[in-house]
Amino acid sequence: MGNLLEEIYRVVSEQAGFKGRMRLAVKTGLSKTKAGKMKDSAELISKFKEAADDILGRDIDQFIKRS
Repeated sequence: MGNLLEEIYRVVSEQAGFKGRMRLAVKTGLSKTKAGKMKDSAELISKFKEAADDILGRDIDQFIKRS
């Protein structure tokens, strides 16, 4: 569960460091641990991508690894 949400956390952490990760938690209201336990719903994914795009200053889709 929460595979894409965890992937977004991974990318933000790699690209923006610990501060970026904390900003993502604040903007989404979910910690990395809680996000990993949540189901990847369209609403949550959209919320996380929007927050990540804002933090990184670019589209996060280019960094997400597709299986």
